Amino acid sequence: MANVTEIIEVDKTSVACDGGGGPLGHPRVFLHMGEDDSVTCPYCSRHFVLRKQTSDHAA
Repeated sequence: MANVTEIIEVDKTSVACDGGGGPLGHPRVFLHMGEDDSVTCPYCSRHFVLRKQTSDHAA
């Protein structure tokens, strides 16, 4: 069975990850997407993806 990576949609290009699970997680790290629209945590492999922005304003 393949490992399933958790995918989390975010609104900012910088995120913090602590692995979740309180004391069962990992040290908090701050991840930056740079020019990409996603970043993966090197500790727990959570994959953070920048949420697509939609406009509710009619032109």
